Amino acid sequence: MKESLLEDFNYIENYELSEDNKRGNKYFLRGVLSRADVVNRNKRIYPRAVWEDCIREAQPIIENRGLVGELDHPPTPKINVERISHVVTKMALAEDGAVIGELEVISSTLKELMKAKIRLGVSTRGLGQVKPYNGPLGEGLVEVLPGYRLKALDVVFDPSAGTFPDVVVEDTNIVLGSTKKFREIWEEVFNKND
Repeated sequence: MKESLLEDFNYIENYELSEDNKRGNKYFLRGVLSRADVVNRNKRIYPRAVWEDCIREAQPIIENRGLVGELDHPPTPKINVERISHVVTKMALAEDGAVIGELEVISSTLKELMKAKIRLGVSTRGLGQVKPYNGPLGEGLVEVLPGYRLKALDVVFDPSAGTFPDVVVEDTNIVLGSTKKFREIWEEVFNKND
């Protein structure tokens, strides 16, 4: 079976441009990057096990500051170094299937868009295979198979397709389909205070 470029989008409905003086005056964007076990607008389902494997395999890349993203969404898995706008510094899977993470902003353009409160989206870009889905979520869907490799998380303006999970900032009251604040979920997942 041939691997294909798989792109899936999430709107960032709420975000906060925050300066973290403890980490050298850097700006961060935190929130939900994707979701497991739900149908997205591309009619794809990423099973929890696929995201678990993907996130586990991405950790060394994240630790070495190698998982990045671009402004806008190129049609290829290849990273254009000149267009890198942010680096992924954290990524984990919450109990409810939300892939949560943190992006460190390194582009002044992205920082200015966020300051202006422009509605932005996040796009996962990776390589993988799909098969027809056969389960309770519906017909005409495809399931992403194990072996999916995340190549980038891009920031986009007007996604052509996308899931719409809640994306939150630390003081948002209801998040990820629960009554917990994002800060509580963040601390549970990453086991530390930021």
